[in-house]
Amino acid sequence: MAATSLFKQAPEFRPLRHDAYAALYEAILLGHLPPGERLVEAEIARQMGISRGPLREAIRQLEQDGLVEYRPRRGAVVAELTRERVLDAYSARVELEGFAARLAAQRMTPADTARLAGLCDVMQRCAEHGDSAGLLQADVKFHQAICEISGNRVLLRLWTSLGPHAWTLFSGAQQRGYGLAALATRHRDVLAALQSGDAARAEQAAREHTLEIMRDVVDHRYPGTATPEGGNGLPNTRAGQRV
Repeated sequence: MAATSLFKQAPEFRPLRHDAYAALYEAILLGHLPPGERLVEAEIARQMGISRGPLREAIRQLEQDGLVEYRPRRGAVVAELTRERVLDAYSARVELEGFAARLAAQRMTPADTARLAGLCDVMQRCAEHGDSAGLLQADVKFHQAICEISGNRVLLRLWTSLGPHAWTLFSGAQQRGYGLAALATRHRDVLAALQSGDAARAEQAAREHTLEIMRDVVDHRYPGTATPEGGNGLPNTRAGQRV
């Protein structure tokens, strides 16, 4: 473990295992805990100010998610974040966010439009001030709002289970070729499609938005590997078509 503290004190009003899981998940995706790094329970628990019980639960969940593995005589270590793992996560997001946009386009109210436009404005202001963290936080809220507007609670629960906060931070850390202003502007295309009320157009815009991020992340993190056509590597971007 690094000498510097990676983990904040956990708040007391939520189940501690959730906070431990979220902190470790984010640290792994962002590379603060690199592949092969041993997870020293005593040190992590000390940094977070929690007991080892909830931490162990979080580590077990991370093992089920494929981000942690147990090795003889070493214990829990960070697993390699493979290209396939990245493609699987983004492929799921493409489908869920496309479906959410399709449903949301048919339910948009003036209040919903104002809410999404306000988040686009926040992203733009953050871009102008070089505030990448603030922009990425607003990015998560934008996509979460679309899932909420869709009215499908199961969809929202599935989307949340993907860890959108951590994956969005991972995207921001791994992308190349985009300035903050461009990242902010890309969301307005999705908003325009939602405002049109055209379900197919909204779905396609949301799918292409996420696919573009996926391609860029994969090209950056795994240079020299072609993103496959079709399958879980590159879902079809045309609205209404599924992989």
